[in-house]
Amino acid sequence: MNPILTERILAIAQAAEKAGHGGKDAVYQTGCQALGISRATLLRKIKQVSYKPPRRQRVDCGTSALTREEALQISGVMMASHRKNGKRLYSLEQAVNDLRANNLIHAGTSGWIYAEYRFGGETTQNFTDVLINAMQERGGADVLHGVPRILYTDPGCALVSSTLRNLCQTLGIQLIAHKAGNARATGSVEKARDILECHFESGLRFVQVDNIDELNRLVGLWRKKYNRTAIHRRTGMTRTDCWLRITPGQLIKAPPVDVCRELAVSLPENRKVSTHLRVSFRGSEYDVRQVPGICVGDTVQIVRNPWRDSKAQVVMMNENGLEVFCRMPEVAKDDYGFDLNSPTPGESFRALPHTTAQHHLAEVGQTLYGNHHTGETAAAQKARALPLGGRFNPYLDNERDTPPIYLPRQGQVSTVCAPRFEERLNPVVVVQQLRARFQAAGKTWRSEFYTTLTQRFPDGIPADLVDALGDELMAQTGDVVVNLASHG
Repeated sequence: MNPILTERILAIAQAAEKAGHGGKDAVYQTGCQALGISRATLLRKIKQVSYKPPRRQRVDCGTSALTREEALQISGVMMASHRKNGKRLYSLEQAVNDLRANNLIHAGTSGWIYAEYRFGGETTQNFTDVLINAMQERGGADVLHGVPRILYTDPGCALVSSTLRNLCQTLGIQLIAHKAGNARATGSVEKARDILECHFESGLRFVQVDNIDELNRLVGLWRKKYNRTAIHRRTGMTRTDCWLRITPGQLIKAPPVDVCRELAVSLPENRKVSTHLRVSFRGSEYDVRQVPGICVGDTVQIVRNPWRDSKAQVVMMNENGLEVFCRMPEVAKDDYGFDLNSPTPGESFRALPHTTAQHHLAEVGQTLYGNHHTGETAAAQKARALPLGGRFNPYLDNERDTPPIYLPRQGQVSTVCAPRFEERLNPVVVVQQLRARFQAAGKTWRSEFYTTLTQRFPDGIPADLVDALGDELMAQTGDVVVNLASHG
C-alpha cells in the first residue's frame, strides 16, 4: 500500500474505533464506497496497518521448576514412543506423570534539535518523511544524521503506524512507545518544542513568510546556529560539540531517501526454511545457517537489507521480547545454477552444520540410552535397547492404583438371541455312521435311506440331527439280522 492509502485506512480505523459498538458498520460501509473495495478487503488492510499492542508476557516467564535432566528424560520418553508413521503415543502430561510417578526530532544524548515544518499535521507520511530527512547527511553545520539505535515516541497513531514500524524494523531501529497518558516520558521533546516556540517561532510575526519552503529554510538556519552556539546545561557544551563526539562505530549512515521510502512502505515477508537451510527472497536464495536457533521448516520474517543488495535480514525476538536483526548472505551461483561455495563431487564432501534442535536431539538420545556419542545412540536404537536402561516402568502407576469398589447396577435383560452356527455333514459320512449303527443293532440298512437323506437335506445334514435321523430310519425297518455264531 502507498502512504496515501495507508493514511486513509488509518483514518477509517480511527473513526470506527470512535463510533463504538453498533456504529462501526456504517463507517466501514462509507469507507468501502470511498475506496472502492469490499468490506473483507478493508478489514484486512486495517489489520495490516493498525497497531496492536504486543501480547503481555507471563509474570512467571523465565522461571521453571523443571531441571534440564528431567526435561531430557521427558523428551526422550516421548520420542521413544513415536511410531515410524509419526504418530505420538505419549502425551506430555502422561510422560510427566509417569516419570514422576510532532515533526520534531530530538537526539537523546547530545540534545541536538532537528525541526521541519509540514502541512497536514501529525500524519504517518509527514512523520516518516521528517525522520528520513533527519537521518540524511546534509553537510555543513547541520551535523545531525545517521540511523538511531532507539526511537522513543508517544503512542500516537502516526508514530506507531505500520509504515513507520516497517521502516524501523528494516533499518534495525528499536521503536519504543511510552504508555498513553504518560507525556512526561518524552519531556525532553516537549522542552525542545518549547525552545523552538520561544527562540524561533516568536520571530515569525516580524517577517513575511509566503510558503512552507521559506519557513523550512528559516528553521534550517536557526537550528544550525542554535545547536552550534547554545550551551546545554546538562553537558556544559553546545549540542553540536556534543554530537561531534560520536564514534565511527556508533554512527550508522542512512540509505538514500528513495531507498528509505521504499523500505517504509514494504512489509516483512514470511519465508520457510528449506532442508538446505536456505530461504527464497526477491528471486534469490539466502543462507540462514548463521541465524541463531534456526531449524529446518521454520517460518521466518525476511526484510531487505538497505545497505547491501546481496544480503537480507531475518527479524527475530531476543530474550527481552525485542526485535533484533540477523543479516544473511545471498547464495552465489554459477551460470548453471550451482552454489559456488558447494563441494565439488569427486573432490570433497561437506555436510550441513547441525542446528540447535539437532544438538538437543542428540543430547536427548544420549540421555535416553546412557551413552556419550550419537553413533552409540543409533546402535542402541537399532538393537531395540530399552530406553533409560529399563528403569522406567510406564505401567507402575497402574500397578499401584487401588480402584474403589463400585456397587453393581440394576439393568434390563438383553433380548438379543445369540447367533446359532449349524455344522452340516456330508451325506456319505452320515450314511457310514448310520450303517455302523444299524449293524450294531442287528438291522438291515437299505439303499433308499441314502436317497431320502439327500432329498431332505440337499445342503448337507445338520450334525445335531444325525442321532434323531438314525432313530427314525431304524424304526422304518423291523428285521433283525440273526447272529448264527451265537447258535453254534
